Amino acid sequence: MIFFQFVCLILSIFATLASSIGSESGILSVCSKFDFEEKLLEKLVRLEHKMEVYAEKMKLWEESVSSSLDTVVVAKKKTETFIESMREAHLEDQTRFDKSFLETIDHFKLESENKTEMYERKMNTLLDSFSFKIQELSKDERKRESAMQVYHHHEQNRFNASFDKIVENFQIRFNKSLQEIALNQQKVALTACHSSYSSVSASTVVQFSNIKTNIGITDLSSYKSTGKFVCTVAGLYHVSAVMMSNTDAALYYIYKNNDTMITTYYGKVHNYQTRTRVLVTMLDAGDEITVRTGGSQYIFEYSCFTIVKLN
Repeated sequence: MIFFQFVCLILSIFATLASSIGSESGILSVCSKFDFEEKLLEKLVRLEHKMEVYAEKMKLWEESVSSSLDTVVVAKKKTETFIESMREAHLEDQTRFDKSFLETIDHFKLESENKTEMYERKMNTLLDSFSFKIQELSKDERKRESAMQVYHHHEQNRFNASFDKIVENFQIRFNKSLQEIALNQQKVALTACHSSYSSVSASTVVQFSNIKTNIGITDLSSYKSTGKFVCTVAGLYHVSAVMMSNTDAALYYIYKNNDTMITTYYGKVHNYQTRTRVLVTMLDAGDEITVRTGGSQYIFEYSCFTIVKLN
């Protein structure tokens, strides 16, 4: 109600101010002022209503909080009462336990005094049994240690044998690697020429028996008799053949194993012709290099064969 009276006072002030302005302007704006005052009053009434509602809610919230606080106080009192009862019960139980413990001690003392001799005999019997078991355990421990020593000795021997085998295999592989390195670094070179002017049949391996240079080849007799160069050290090789002939339209070939690597044609021969062919190829141990005729022809002693290991 105080708020409503305050609103009325504001409206009266507005009315007084309006009357002091003048009759003409008052007459023109009286309708609009009344409309404004009416709307302002309506808003103020609504605001007062909302404030009353909020006040009512605050009152209810305060009552609820007060009730909750009362409940908490009651619970606290109950908890304190429960703790006190528990403390009293604990004290009673402690007292009964102490009394029972003392009674038990007294009874034990009495029984000990009455049966000391019997307990001593039992104790002696237990000590004897315990000593016997200790002796048995010592024997078992010695047996176990002996068995462990035998097992350890056996395992040591097996380890030694395995280690020796590993060392042996490593030594074999190491020696093999050294041999391979030595072979890869080994130099091989051969230059051999035809021994004399002679006729050679078609499809024949030419024999160069006149050895001019030999590095790293131990079995020359086989090469001289067969004309076949057999590789003993794998690697990259330079191969060349210089052939001199006075046979028209003759051929000669350089073979690697059974494969033709190079074919050479003399052409028309007026007196004699010389043909030279060169190739580079990889050879594995056991590969063969030969020079073969493509047809029956005469070959001069100036014909030569050369093979050199490059790496």
